[in-house]
Order: sequence, then C-alpha cells, then structure tokens
Amino acid sequence: MSENSPVFESGDNTRSVDALSTDLAHEPVPAEQSVSGDPTTAVQSLGEIFGTEFGLWEMSAGTMRDVEAEELFIVLSGSGKVTIHAVNGFEEEVVNLVPGSICHLREGMNTTWVLEEPLRKVYLAK
Repeated sequence: MSENSPVFESGDNTRSVDALSTDLAHEPVPAEQSVSGDPTTAVQSLGEIFGTEFGLWEMSAGTMRDVEAEELFIVLSGSGKVTIHAVNGFEEEVVNLVPGSICHLREGMNTTWVLEEPLRKVYLAK
C-alpha cells in the first residue's frame, strides 16, 4: 500500500491509512446548502465494518446546511461548530468541534456547520 493510499489492502495484511495526510478531492457545496463563504467538502469511503460504512470527510472554512444520516465521527483536525436545529423532534443544540471530539448525529437532524478553518473527521455512517 502506498504511503497515502486511501484504500485498504485486502487479504491478511494490516489495514491502515494515514488519516491526516490522505489527499481528498474537494467539490463545492451545492448552492442550496451553502450559507456563507465558498465551502467545499470531500469524502473518501474506506470500507465497511459490521454493516457500517467508514471513511474520511473534510470541509473547508465556510458555513453550510445539511440533513444528516446516522453517523458517529471523531474530529481529527480543525475546529468549528455544528448547530442541530429544533426540527423533526430534535432539540436545539450547538456542538463545539475540536480535534478529539466525538459526536453522534442522528438521521434526519437538520444542521448548520460553521467552520473558521478546514475540519477533517473519520466517520462511521449508516
């Protein structure tokens, strides 16, 4: 496996990836989701375990809205906040995100992501 390979090797080899330096291809956030700045996002699925997808996700500085899937993530780098809106039976909450933060987002949550700097996370999602 190359040093920055985003894909795990198959077989009995150790399965690892450098989550901080793996190159991710960014795309602009769709206009209907973009709130301010010119945010971009990138995602790299790394596989599946226990029927759940896992991978890397990154967002550039800026503000965007989203409707979430069921997800657990750990922030690897960057900082910002995600506001969970009081919609679909969820209570309003603001979650501060810094490296090491662990966050669980529920399917159907309406969120707003506000990032002053790029944020990278490793995720598990259904």
